Amino acid sequence: MKKLVLIILLLIPLYSFSIKPDTVYSFYPNVYGLIFKEFRVKTYDNIIINAWFYPAQDTLPLDSVKFYFENRQMTRPFSSTDTLQKPTIIICNGDAGNMSQLIGYAYQLCTRGFNVVTFDWRGFGGSQKWNYDKDLLVSETFISDYNAIIDTVINLKTVNPHKIGAFGFSTGAYISFLLFEKRIEIKALACRGMFTSYPEARDNLKHIFPNRKFHYPTLFDSNDYSAKFIASKISKPIFLIVGRDDDRTPPKMSIELLTSINSSIRELWIVDKAAHGGVEAPEVVDYINFYNRISRFYKENL
Repeated sequence: MKKLVLIILLLIPLYSFSIKPDTVYSFYPNVYGLIFKEFRVKTYDNIIINAWFYPAQDTLPLDSVKFYFENRQMTRPFSSTDTLQKPTIIICNGDAGNMSQLIGYAYQLCTRGFNVVTFDWRGFGGSQKWNYDKDLLVSETFISDYNAIIDTVINLKTVNPHKIGAFGFSTGAYISFLLFEKRIEIKALACRGMFTSYPEARDNLKHIFPNRKFHYPTLFDSNDYSAKFIASKISKPIFLIVGRDDDRTPPKMSIELLTSINSSIRELWIVDKAAHGGVEAPEVVDYINFYNRISRFYKENL
């Protein structure tokens, strides 16, 4: 198990607090012995978004995972464990890299009985090219891209459209939170490194990095796109996770949101010795416990 964890930990997500797309995939899921299918989605403004679908699947023995890792041209034939519609988790990326950094999350969830969908924002990974202002913290186009993915996922043959969950971290957590409130199809949300609003996130980052410029689209000044203002409208199951030493999205932000959320199922886990991202992220610092807890949350609420 320890060797398998080390292999999967090669896929540590990036974080930057500015939009930094990477158009080259470091790895594909087949390298980790995972069954997956690539598919494309068109947004309302006709932009092509690239996505990977992982059917729920059994865990391979460590020797088999190592075989695929060492023989990277080998791909397992696409198949599902059965024809039943399964609960499905949409994983939302942050503001940097691409969905190849999400393979570790997908591995842990698709081998625990869930279908998993990951996708690239426009301009990221294999999605259609797009130019960003590199000083931006977020783009309003992320919302359009995510909506297009939801519209497609609910119609996939092996997806139970009544059991859709979402997961995101940092920027991806915030966008997921907004869509969680607006889209009835998403029934449960787990997110890590959540924050209250972009104005407050910007002010916090300016305090940490006084010599950097941070901007965001004016759309996010609106109450409709402010997590702290829409929190009271949320009545669905939610699980917030944050590192105790996270200075980018500090625990007090998650606590503030949780006190406003009206759901009867709301959880907060402040992870000791963890910070915001990279090797200090909660999912790295407390790897096994992290995936046990979010898997339990989805099984109970989807």
